[in-house]
Amino acid sequence: MRIKSVLLATITALFLCLPVLAADNPASMALPPDQVILQTASQMLAAVNSRREELKKHPQELYDLIGKILLPHFDLGYASRLVLGPYWRAATPEQRQVFQDAFYKYLVHSYANGLLQGNYSDSNIKVDPWRGSDDDTRTMVRSKVSRSNGAPPIQVDYAMVRTQDGWKAFDVTIEGISYVMNYRNQFGPEIQQKGMDELIKRLNEEAGKGPAPQMQGAG
Repeated sequence: MRIKSVLLATITALFLCLPVLAADNPASMALPPDQVILQTASQMLAAVNSRREELKKHPQELYDLIGKILLPHFDLGYASRLVLGPYWRAATPEQRQVFQDAFYKYLVHSYANGLLQGNYSDSNIKVDPWRGSDDDTRTMVRSKVSRSNGAPPIQVDYAMVRTQDGWKAFDVTIEGISYVMNYRNQFGPEIQQKGMDELIKRLNEEAGKGPAPQMQGAG
C-alpha cells in the first residue's frame, strides 16, 4: 500500500532529529527548537551508526536505544489524540492507554526499520534557522534531508510545542504530507470496520515482528 511506504519514510525522517539530550539537563530545556534538532541529530545518528551491525543482530537493544532517546522528547499523548481524532473521545480510558502504548511500539518498530535500511549522517540534515520568539508556545522547524542516491532533498517540517521539559515534537510533515493525518486516515476506517481493539492488536503484532532485512540501495 502506498501510504505504508510513505509512512516508513515519514517515521524515519520524523525521529532522526528528535532531541536526545538528557531530560534532566537544564541547558537542553533552554535551547530553541532548531538548535535542539541540530545538536541532537548528530548524537542520535552517531549512537546508532557506531553500533549498526550489532543492533541488526540484537533488535531489542535498538528498540531500547530508540525508546530512551525518543520518549522524553516526543509528545506521544498529544500525537495519539490527534491521530485518533473522534475515536479518542469515544475510547475508554483503558483503550486510550493501551492504544498509546501500542502506537509507541509501532513507531519504534517503524523507526528501527528506517534506521537500519537508511544511510544517514548529520551531514544529511540541514535545518533552517528558527525565526520565532521566546513567547511562542508552538512552532514549526523546517529542514531538508538529503538522499545519497542523488534525488532531490526531502522537505521535513517539525511541529513542536513548548513544554515545561523543553520543546517537544508532535507532528512532522514530509513533502506536504502530515504523519498525523496519514495515520488518522489509515486508522479511522480500520477502527470503523473492525474496532479499536483490533487496531491495537494489529499494531502490537507489527511491532513484534522485528526490523525488516536491510534493502540494497536504501537511503
